[in-house]
Amino acid sequence: MEYKHFWKKAILFLICMGMISGMVWGQTAKTPAAPATRTVMKVMAIVNGEEIDRQQLAQACLKDYGSEVLERIISRYIIEEACKKANLEVTQEELRQEVEETAKRFGIPTDQYLRLLETERGIPARQYISDIVWPSVAVRKLAGKATAPTEEEIQIEYERRYGEAVKARLIACKTKEDAEKIREEAVKNEEEFGSLAQKYSVDPYSASLGGVVPPIRRHLNGEEFEKIVFALKPGEISPPIPVAEQYILILCEERIPADKNLTLEAVKGELEAILVQSKTAEVGRKLSQKLLEESKVELFLGDPTKSAARPGVAGIVDGKVISTAVLGEECIARHGKEALKGLINRKIIEQACKKAKIEISEKEIDEEIARLALESLPPKADGKPDVEQWMERILRQFNATAERYREDVIRPSLELQKLAAGKYEVTEEDLQRGYESNFGVKVRCRAIVLNDMRTAQRVWAQAREGGSEESFIELAKKFSVEASSRANGGEVPPIAKYGGQPELEKEAFKLEVGELSGIIHVENVFIILLCTGHTEPIGVTFEEVKDLVRKDIELKKMQVAIGETFQELSDNATVENYLEGSMSSPQQKKAAAEKMDN
Repeated sequence: MEYKHFWKKAILFLICMGMISGMVWGQTAKTPAAPATRTVMKVMAIVNGEEIDRQQLAQACLKDYGSEVLERIISRYIIEEACKKANLEVTQEELRQEVEETAKRFGIPTDQYLRLLETERGIPARQYISDIVWPSVAVRKLAGKATAPTEEEIQIEYERRYGEAVKARLIACKTKEDAEKIREEAVKNEEEFGSLAQKYSVDPYSASLGGVVPPIRRHLNGEEFEKIVFALKPGEISPPIPVAEQYILILCEERIPADKNLTLEAVKGELEAILVQSKTAEVGRKLSQKLLEESKVELFLGDPTKSAARPGVAGIVDGKVISTAVLGEECIARHGKEALKGLINRKIIEQACKKAKIEISEKEIDEEIARLALESLPPKADGKPDVEQWMERILRQFNATAERYREDVIRPSLELQKLAAGKYEVTEEDLQRGYESNFGVKVRCRAIVLNDMRTAQRVWAQAREGGSEESFIELAKKFSVEASSRANGGEVPPIAKYGGQPELEKEAFKLEVGELSGIIHVENVFIILLCTGHTEPIGVTFEEVKDLVRKDIELKKMQVAIGETFQELSDNATVENYLEGSMSSPQQKKAAAEKMDN
């Protein structure tokens, strides 16, 4: 996870716990020089009367995106110089063709593809062509034939995507001895393999599905693993297979033959395009690394000692200076809108805390870090939280300094907790429901998920007519629009009470074993269930786990309260965002809500 947009990560952390501009098609963007004299906005936003200026935004952008953008600038410069030496040029037509071919692979018009990149991934066309398309084409031209796939590579890619597969179940074990014991039990009755997976497998995702995994294909899982798996006949169980630090048992349920309707000749062009793209990325990394090693690059950004010696310098590549001012402007051009939203939301939280006279002390930050360390890692020998290991892990994950983690993640998280305090409570009814949800009986089901009522009615009629689990499995494979249930013949994790989907739970708990549900409308999909059994309740009393249940519910309610509190603060804020050219106020939001209601 990249360390960006900290205010948002802080909220999500709690709620869930919660390159160069200036080029549109082929006008080659040069490594940024000092910006031309022009009028620039000094005030980027006003939040409830308080200004956020350009310098603040540049600093925020440099903290979150500076290293990434600097790397792109340096990489771009090095590739440009290599193209000059090789007398190569990337033309406008080549860039246009590259984008059109990419859009074609997705089956959509080019203009729609570019719009989707901006709306869905936040990448404007100018940036996409400059940062992704130009380097890709340039590296491909520099690499020459090295990016052309061989016939053998095309054959392997064909087998990987369309060749023979094995429908299987899996049990993952920590030791070979554990795997051998479980295998002995499974061989006695292969129909119990799913139950053994649920009971013993250390892979929680497949365990929850009775060991079901997506079909195993060639050239994806290691030669020795595949040699064993593809030698299995239906009903056979593999010996323990060492994979990483685990031992895997595989039950072959079915051998899926290659798709005869998709011959190699029919998809060869598509496979070549995919391989060219992946090989370009691989060759590009190696070529870029080689060019980088041959260049003289000195980085100053993020190094206090070097920055003090050369103030205002972000980096030097082959004698060319890239200033922090230019880098800051490049960061604003690329990520300014996102970073400004972060600053605006951070400002909203700070203002709310000031009004409520809420302050977060360094001691509270230390205590919160210690709490997180104790929740996530085993304590040290003396029983104290292993804060050092936790910080090492989290800073590596966020790619950040300890100061930034404390100030941009922990502090706003604690501020939001205090702002949300007193807005939720845990009742006895909550505790009883939590106990039943986590430790009570659950319904085992297969499910078919569909997009529209008409198809759901047709599939439901076929399921009723088929009248067996086997026919339901085939219908799930054929019609379910949800990838996991389709691949697993409709098998889904057991359904618990009070799990957050009341309509689905209500129907599931009405069913007897072998009974088909009606069509259940949940949000924007239609679901058909087939009851295949019920789990046994976990043998603990309410009093034994009451504190554990309370803690879990408090955390979930706090997460909801934090989200609602932040939303309320945002709704009541008056924000003028000059970078986006927008303004919002409580009155405008109220009027918009009333208009939608009417």
